[in-house]
Amino acid sequence: MNNDRGFSLLEVLVAITILGITLGIIMSLFSGAIRSVSASEEYSQAILLAKKGMEDTVLMEDIHLGTEEGSFGNGYTWKRTISPFEISEEEEYLNENLPFNLYDVEVKVEWMSASVEKVMSLRSVILREATEE
Repeated sequence: MNNDRGFSLLEVLVAITILGITLGIIMSLFSGAIRSVSASEEYSQAILLAKKGMEDTVLMEDIHLGTEEGSFGNGYTWKRTISPFEISEEEEYLNENLPFNLYDVEVKVEWMSASVEKVMSLRSVILREATEE
């Protein structure tokens, strides 16, 4: 007489193997999602800090050409570069007797993440009233 009640050892081993593979895939998906969220938070923080640096530059009364560096104190550092805006030769006629000066501003925010240096950069053109010399 054949006893057909229950599962054979082979069926149990196949089920456990399939379950293990499935759980491994699900865990790696969650792990990847957590890494993505962490990276997104870092880049969002860097964008906010770069925007703050750009806003500080726009609000400056006196524009100082060159590069300045500093730290936000939370692992993020910044570098601001201000240079005269270059007008192409075809548009040089626009530069004559303008009541303002144009400046090219770049704000870079750098930070370390998992021993890799990352950089976020914002670039804009600002204008200031021309000073008579």
